[in-house]
Amino acid sequence: MVFGVQDIALLEHGCKALEVDSYKSLLILGIPEDCSHQEFEDIIRAPLKPLGKFEVASQGYLEEDRSKAAIIRLAEDLNYDVVPREIKGKGGMWRVVYMPKWQDIEFLTKLNLFLRKEGRTVEDVARILRQELCPTPVGPGEPLSLEREETADKGGTAVGHGTPRLKGPAKESKAEEGKKKNKKSRRRQQASDKRL
Repeated sequence: MVFGVQDIALLEHGCKALEVDSYKSLLILGIPEDCSHQEFEDIIRAPLKPLGKFEVASQGYLEEDRSKAAIIRLAEDLNYDVVPREIKGKGGMWRVVYMPKWQDIEFLTKLNLFLRKEGRTVEDVARILRQELCPTPVGPGEPLSLEREETADKGGTAVGHGTPRLKGPAKESKAEEGKKKNKKSRRRQQASDKRL
């Protein structure tokens, strides 16, 4: 699962304040104000059981979301394969945020910065990918198929959907390609001149 920069920053900040390891912690978002501490613990017990022993390290109120958030401290290392993405709780689904593996952090940071500049979110990308990879709903007992339907109309939209297909990278013209090669040659020449 890919999280927004703000979710990860909130988890890191909370863990730092509590002096707990952010890689052994979870952040649960979307808890309604009227959910008591005991009620909260009863709800999370079953979904988090596969992660081993845990404790609620802290709960706080997020004004911008008008809901509570909780940091859960795990006794063992985080098993990424069994972390629930959401927990069905009081008032709806609660999001579960965790620190991504070390090698993913730099990529996620760059991805989120790029998406922010483009006016998009990670959720937009996930939605588009779902539509591209599974364009038709699959009924029970039907095999999943990743084959894509051919474009039926000239507008470039997938059959049965109003979403445009993703375009491949455009081929550069030979003139543009030549300009880039000349520019590289000039740079190399300038660099060798400086060495002399």
